[in-house]
Amino acid sequence: MVQALARAVRRRRTRQPADRSLRVVRVSAAVLASVYALSLLAHGLGVDGLLATLAVGGKWVFLVGLTGLLVLRALTLREDRGVWLLFAAAVGSYTVGSLGYALADAAPGSIVRPAWFDLAFVAFHPLACVALFRLLRTRVRRLTSSMWLDAVVTGLTAAAFASAFAIGAYLDTALRGAVLIAVYPIADLLLLVLIAGALVVIGRGAGAVWWWLTAGTALFVLTDALYAYQVAHGTYVVGGPLDVGWGLAFLGYGLAACQPPMPRRTDQLLGVRALVVPGLCAIGALVLLLRGYLEDGDPLAGGLAFTAVVAALARTALTFREVRALADSRQQARTDELTGLPNRRQVFETFRAADARMAAGGTTAVLVLDLDRFKEINDSLGHGVGDALLREVGPRLAGHLRSGDLLARLGGDEFVVLASGLGEDGALALAERLCATLERPFQLAGMALSVDASVGIAIGPRHSGHAEELLQMADLAMYAAKAGRSCAVVYDEARHGSGRYRLEAVAQLRRAIDEGQLVLHHQPKLNLRTRRVDGVEALVRWQHPARGLLFPDAFVDLAESAGLMGPLTRRVLDAALAQRRAWADRGRELTVAVNVSPSNLVDEGFPDEVAGLLARHGVPATALVLEVTESLLMADRERAVRVLSALRGTGVGISIDDYGTGYSSLAYLASLPVTELKLDRTFVSAMNDSDRSAAIVTSTLQLAHALGLVFVAEGAEDRATVDALTALGCDVVQGYHLSRPLPAEQLEPWLEARTAAPVA
Repeated sequence: MVQALARAVRRRRTRQPADRSLRVVRVSAAVLASVYALSLLAHGLGVDGLLATLAVGGKWVFLVGLTGLLVLRALTLREDRGVWLLFAAAVGSYTVGSLGYALADAAPGSIVRPAWFDLAFVAFHPLACVALFRLLRTRVRRLTSSMWLDAVVTGLTAAAFASAFAIGAYLDTALRGAVLIAVYPIADLLLLVLIAGALVVIGRGAGAVWWWLTAGTALFVLTDALYAYQVAHGTYVVGGPLDVGWGLAFLGYGLAACQPPMPRRTDQLLGVRALVVPGLCAIGALVLLLRGYLEDGDPLAGGLAFTAVVAALARTALTFREVRALADSRQQARTDELTGLPNRRQVFETFRAADARMAAGGTTAVLVLDLDRFKEINDSLGHGVGDALLREVGPRLAGHLRSGDLLARLGGDEFVVLASGLGEDGALALAERLCATLERPFQLAGMALSVDASVGIAIGPRHSGHAEELLQMADLAMYAAKAGRSCAVVYDEARHGSGRYRLEAVAQLRRAIDEGQLVLHHQPKLNLRTRRVDGVEALVRWQHPARGLLFPDAFVDLAESAGLMGPLTRRVLDAALAQRRAWADRGRELTVAVNVSPSNLVDEGFPDEVAGLLARHGVPATALVLEVTESLLMADRERAVRVLSALRGTGVGISIDDYGTGYSSLAYLASLPVTELKLDRTFVSAMNDSDRSAAIVTSTLQLAHALGLVFVAEGAEDRATVDALTALGCDVVQGYHLSRPLPAEQLEPWLEARTAAPVA
């Protein structure tokens, strides 16, 4: 309901500008219609004087004005601009032809046909056809084969009925009397075919534009047919009732131009519903054929009806092929490509039925089965043998299941069984059978392979009334079975519950990263030489929807173990650089320091990601400092050196964070492309109370300067510590004496106040 209301609001908001833009068009249309109505009234009353002039010239004012109205519609609204310019050209061409005919009729002697104005009349139809086709393409993104056939079937059927009941007799007479005049109703019939086909393709939401165009074109068909008949019989009179018919037809085009543009149609009928329109058309065409056979009906209508039946049969065959292809594609989307078993998507679709069963009092057992040492088979014998083994596992397991049980492959070497009506004992017995059948040797690659398996079991509704939660619980129990080297383990909340809560926390953190729940607080860094704050450290916080603001120690380890540090760091970097860009736009140039994780330093694509983020936000590389820890550097030193060297090559600064608490080594300081040394707060905060801490601070500062590095002291919590660091020649300090970490909206006032009174 909320989504529907939101869509309605969006549609209303998009309609309002269109309605305002159309006011000028609608007012102009009202003026033109009034002029035309007055001219008809004056002509009907036979008045003289000014009104007589209006009666004669009102028609031309209307046609010229309508051409201008269509151009105005094209200029006023960007949507469908080319369509309305084509309609304007069509009506303008017709207007030229009409004026030419009036001049020829006023000249002495009879009119010789064909004449030059006939070309202008006939040009109306191809221009209108192109406009209608372009209008159709603006409503439908892609015209499929079935859509084309729907249009052909419907158009031919409409033309057949028009020929049989409205046009055929007039057209036959016209063809005998004046062949050229018969071109007009035939061309109008083609327009009607196009509109009828377009309406069935667009469907119920065609909108007022199409219906007014349909009404105008239908009037053209009827009026031109009567015109051809009267010309053939010599009864046509200029300014007679037929002129009113053409005027009303053009009025339909003008009213269509006054309607707002409609959105694209994205739905497409599939299945049996798609056969309704061609089926009805086929029945109607067969009725016409039967009528022609019984009553010697119109041959044109019969030919059109026969062609419509053939097209309808082709459409039916195509629909059955599309439905079969759709069924195949849906089956493939739910089937594992390697094993032919149902895949994860079908498992989760089956969960809905399992939830309903448990809600009704039934039981469901979920078994997650994982092959032991499968990676060793892949590594030692090759992935081809591993794939062949997975293909053999499915039939083995399926032989021990009932017809209503579901066996699926979740991914890798992990399978799941969903069995209804099983309690704990039955599920354990089934798991034992599954393990036993896998222990029988598989004959693969000329050798016999025995495979062990670990099975985790969860029973619903005992453990949970939701099958998706049962799957998580069974997965945790499976890891317990693997750790205990046992075949099967049933989920136990006391033993495995912490793992479940961890899974929930990981899912929440993943959502937090994706949905923007991570926020940045910035701690200022004071340059002791200039006494100015020229940098900040961006520190991530999690604005948890239930637990409030969480600090990094509450979620960073979780992110690292769950493999989420990569996306988390990218999110923090993106937000930090966006904020730095915003500060620069307001004239405040600051360096921004961001912590990176071990997973970033073993990712050799990370430097390219950083370069891409810098380019996206227009931030110079020198404005970014990446902080890494000593322990991180020792984990995979060779790869870390490559990644850091690539980062340094872009101009990004590299800082050793928490120096002195890890594996401090002069060797890596000499070899790594480091620009900054950041001494841990443990030593800085104690330097005034401990001679040893003071000595460590002094010696580390001297080492940093000897290596040409910037020395940063974090943990400066009081004025005495800042003064002592200043006396030693420290470069940068950071700590609560200066400021706690602040959100960006609080940091800027703080910076303004400090600029006004720059004291440490």
